[in-house]
This record gives sequence, structure tokens and C-alpha cells, in this order.
Amino acid sequence: MALDGYRFDSGCGINARSPLRISLAGGGTDLPDYSAQFGGDVVALAIDAEIHVQIGVATYRSETKWSDQSGDLPGDPLLNNLVNSILRTHHHWGHRPWLISSTSRARSGAGLGSSGAFLVGLAALLHPGQSADYLARTAYDWEFQRAGRMVGPQDSFASAHGGIGEITIGTDGGVKFSPLMLHPRSAAWIDHNLLLFDTGTTRDASRVASKAKQETENQVGQGPSVFQSRRIERLHGIRALVAPLRKAIEEGDVDQYGPILSSNWALKSSLGRGISTPRAEELLAGCLAAGAHGGKLVGAGGGGYVLVSVPDEAHSAVRAAMARAHAPELPFRLSRTGVQAYQIGPCGKLSSATSG
Repeated sequence: MALDGYRFDSGCGINARSPLRISLAGGGTDLPDYSAQFGGDVVALAIDAEIHVQIGVATYRSETKWSDQSGDLPGDPLLNNLVNSILRTHHHWGHRPWLISSTSRARSGAGLGSSGAFLVGLAALLHPGQSADYLARTAYDWEFQRAGRMVGPQDSFASAHGGIGEITIGTDGGVKFSPLMLHPRSAAWIDHNLLLFDTGTTRDASRVASKAKQETENQVGQGPSVFQSRRIERLHGIRALVAPLRKAIEEGDVDQYGPILSSNWALKSSLGRGISTPRAEELLAGCLAAGAHGGKLVGAGGGGYVLVSVPDEAHSAVRAAMARAHAPELPFRLSRTGVQAYQIGPCGKLSSATSG
């Protein structure tokens, strides 16, 4: 049963499911160092590879556990500290030991917005009945303001809302999620012809973005520079791809997906060292040689998953090429729903209540 509100009782826990996201165009323009001056624009879709977040009363001490398809993971110290800080001030969990577990069939740190999705799930558990915009903003503020990570709001807003949408960021920091009118051809292409393959490399998106920004600052000093101007020009170019992609999605012009993804990647990979990797370029080249229309590395770069747009007749060849390259596929479909919270455990003890 989905929760609009609840009252806690000892012995029962709650669960949230938050979809991960794929940024199709405009990624990077949502980061505050760009959007605060020019605004930002991103097209992102939520996928049915999800983060599952559970919280319940612990027996002895508070603990956060992480796992993904590779098994149990060492805790991210920054996220662990953020969770502790959030729960210490919560009216229910601040005075009792808790156990949080986070699981996903996708690898963490692989460009699919896992930390943002996790925090959206946590926000849904701690603030039942709130709107998707409220949960997304809460999760983003936790990560950017409270934890000080260099992230943009696309992860949390895509995960909270679900579906496919355009995320617009104002220079004042305001964020608007606008669902796109999905043409039937586009819906079918997203589910069957956009393929994800794992490079096998994990990275921290915030560190990749911060490194690229620092590289700019090291070269610009205190004044303008050619390097800084080129970086802004490339981000302008990345943002300019949002309009043609939106048009292709709404009109079902699926042949445009691959070229737009490749154009986005050509601009994104030139933003700084460490965004592209030899492994990513090897996999993208292999997919293109096997018949893919185009593709990109998802997320901030530095590793993770490559996304490619592949016509039906090239599916077998692309999958065979990635098998030879030892790049496992992560099957996915569009998640039409955003974050959802559910009761777990001896939930007869939980009763419905209005949310504050």
C-alpha cells in the first residue's frame, strides 16, 4: 500500500523505491557554476532500475548498509555522515537507533544518479505525502547545501517525478520539471533501442565535476581566459541540444536520438580531463562499428555506463561486440512513475495519518 501519511510504531519499517535516471541532453548545465549565470536545461528519463531504501528500528545501534549488483559495498563516508545528520534532527528517528539499507541492481557510482535517487527515497520516507517537487528539492538541498557536493538538481527531480521530462533551472535556483509528450515511436524506442553497457569503472560524479571546474579555475586565474570561454561555449552547445531532442521525442523522430547523443558527448568530453576514458571511447567505437546510431557516456563522465541508440537490425551485432569487450548490459525500460513509499514488516501496526 502506498503511503500518503503514517504513524510510526516500534517494530515496523517502511520502504521507498526511487528510479535511477539517464540524462539524454543538457547534462552539466544544471550544475550551479553554470546555471547560476545562464540557467540550465536538461532532458532526462527515469528508468526501472531503482534504488530501494528501507528504514526500520535497529536493535542496538544506528547503521546504514549499502549494496548493489556487485554485493555489499563500503559506505560512502560523505553520504553516511549526511544520513546521520538528517536523522539526528528528525522528530521520530532522532531518539532511537535505526537501520537503513539501500540496494539496487545497477552499480552505484556509475552515472545513473544513484545518490540523488537514494536521497529522494529517504525524503519520501521522512516526509510522507509531500509532492514530487518537495521531495526532489529536499533531496537536492541535502546533497548540495548540506553535504557540499558539486551536483545539479536533475538527479533528484528526474527520480522524484519519473517518466521523461525537461528540467529547467533558473538563475535564481528555481527548478521546473515539465513532462514531455512521448510519441508512441519514441516510447517504443526508449524501451527497446536505447541500450546501456557497463564500462566496469566507478567514479564520484561530484569529484569529476569539481575536477573539471578546478581545471578551469587553475587556467583562468582571476580574469577571463580562452579556456573558460570555450568551456562556457561548449556548455551552451550542450544546452542547445535540448530543443532538437525534445522535438524528436515528441514527434517520434527516433533516427535523431543517436546523432544528438553523440553530439552531446563530443561537447561534454571536451570540458576537461578525466571526463572521457579510453575504456568508454573503446566501447562507444565498438557500438558504432557494429551499427549503433550514436551514444554517450552517461552522467558526469569518468566511467559508468555508455548509452547507445541502436536500430533493430544492429541489436545482435552491438550486443556481441559488447560481450567480446566484457561490458555487461543493464536492461531497462522507462519508469513512468517516480518515487513511491510502501509499508514493510508487521505493518498492521502502522495506521494512516495525514502528512504535515
